[in-house]
Amino acid sequence: MENNLKQAFTLIASAINRTDALKGDFYKKILEDLLSAIKFDYGAIYFVDSQNFAPKQIISNNSEELIFDENLYEFVSNSKEHTFVVKNLDYKKKKYNYTAFSKLLIRNSLYGIITVARDKEFSELELSTLGAYSAVVSYLIKDYELNDVFKMQLKALQEAIIEKNNAYDVIEKQHKKLIELDKTKNAFLANISHELRTPLNAIIGFSQALGCKIFGDLNQKQEEYIKDIQISGLHLLGMINEILDLSKIESKAMKISLCELDPGVVIQEGINILTPLFEQKTIKVNFSNKCKKHIIADYQKLQQILYNLLSNAIKFTPEKGKIDIRISTSGKDFILEVQDTGVGIDKKYHNKIFTKFVHLNNLYTKSQNSTGLGLTITKELVKLHKGKITLESTVGKGTTFRVELKGAVVA
Repeated sequence: MENNLKQAFTLIASAINRTDALKGDFYKKILEDLLSAIKFDYGAIYFVDSQNFAPKQIISNNSEELIFDENLYEFVSNSKEHTFVVKNLDYKKKKYNYTAFSKLLIRNSLYGIITVARDKEFSELELSTLGAYSAVVSYLIKDYELNDVFKMQLKALQEAIIEKNNAYDVIEKQHKKLIELDKTKNAFLANISHELRTPLNAIIGFSQALGCKIFGDLNQKQEEYIKDIQISGLHLLGMINEILDLSKIESKAMKISLCELDPGVVIQEGINILTPLFEQKTIKVNFSNKCKKHIIADYQKLQQILYNLLSNAIKFTPEKGKIDIRISTSGKDFILEVQDTGVGIDKKYHNKIFTKFVHLNNLYTKSQNSTGLGLTITKELVKLHKGKITLESTVGKGTTFRVELKGAVVA
C-alpha cells in the first residue's frame, strides 16, 4: 500500500515537473509513465472527434481498440464523475472485465479521455492516481497541442518569409533588367532621332519650296500632291516628335535652354509651319499679340507647346471653323491662349486628356491619326517652364487652352 502510494505521488510529481513534455513521443510517454504506477493491459488516449472518441495513442498487447458505440459515447461524455469504471466492455479482439475512464478537461470542457483496461479490479488508490494524473496532463496535452499549432504557424511564416525574400530577389533582378532595357531604349531613340527628323524636315521644306513655286509653276494636280506631302510630313513629324519627347521626359533627360526671345516671332513661325493644315480644313486663324515685351523661355519648347495646342485644335475643329491665338502679359507672367470653335470637351474628360494615350474620338476626329501624347507632352513642357496649363470648354461651342509661364516676362 505504502509502495503504491509512493508510486502515485512520484507519477503526479513527474507530470507536474515534466521538462520533456514537448519532446519525443509525447502521448506514448504519458501512457508509459501511467503504466509504471497502474498496471494495465490496454491503455489509450482519445480525443473528442465529431460526436465520437478518436484514438490518439494506444498501448496494448494485441493492438486492440475499444469499440465506442453511440451509447458508450453518450455515457462517458455525460457522466458527472471525473474518473469511473465500466465493466465488461467489448474490444476488437477481446473483452476486459474492468475499464477505467478519466476525463481530460480544460475549465470543465471535455476534449478527451484517458482509459486503461484489465481483468483485475482497480483499487481506490489507482483510480485516485488516474484522476489526479489526468487532471495534470490535461493542461500539458493542451500546451503540447498548441505548441504544435504554433510550430506549424511558425513554419508557414518562415516559408512565407523565404518565399517573399525570393520574390524580392526576382523583382530586384527584373527591375535591374528593366532599367537596362530602358537605357537601351532611350539610347536607341536618341540615336535614331536625327535620322528620323532630318529627312522629314527636308521633305517638308522642299515641298513648301515647291508649293511656293520658287522653281516654276505647277499644274493643279502637282499642287494637290505637294500639299498632301506637306500635310502627311507634318503629321508624321509631329508623331515622331511626341514619341521621342515623351521618352526623354520619362527618363528625366528632357532639358530646357532658356533665353530671351520675342514670343510674337515664335508664334508666327508656328502658324506658318501649320498653314497647310489650316488650309486643308479651311480654318480661319487669328493671331492677337498684346505682349510688347520679351520673355525668358526655351525657343523650341515654346514653339512645340504652340504646335501641340494648334494640332489639337485643328483635329477638333470642323471645316470652315476658326482658331484664335492670343498672347499677353499679366504682371511678370506670360499668357498664351489657343481658342477653337470645335466640338468641345465634356467636363468629365478635362483631367483625362492630359493622360498618356488618351484619344477623345468624335465625329470630326475618327479619321485622324494620333499618338494621344500631344497634351501630355505639352503639360510636361509647361511644367519645365514652372508654368501651368488649364482649359475651359463647352460641348458644341469649342475649347480654350490657357498656358501661363510664371515670372517669364523680362522687366
